[in-house]
Amino acid sequence: MHIIFGFYKFKKINSLNKNKKILQDFFFKNNVRGTVIIAPEGMNGTISGNSSDITKSKKKKKKLLKNSN
Repeated sequence: MHIIFGFYKFKKINSLNKNKKILQDFFFKNNVRGTVIIAPEGMNGTISGNSSDITKSKKKKKKLLKNSN
C-alpha cells in the first residue's frame, strides 16, 4: 500500500547539512520520495512510499531529531 505522510516538529536542530544528507541518503535507499525542509528551528515535510518504508522513515526521523542537539 502506498502511503503519504506529512509531519512537522519545532525543535532546535544543529548540523543542518549533516542531517539533510543523512535523510536524503536514507530516503533514497528506501525508495521514499517527497519534500523535507530542515531549518534551525525544526523540520517540516511530506513524504510518500510503501507502508514499511514510511514506518522505517518515521523511526529514522524521530531518532535524528532526538540526536540533533
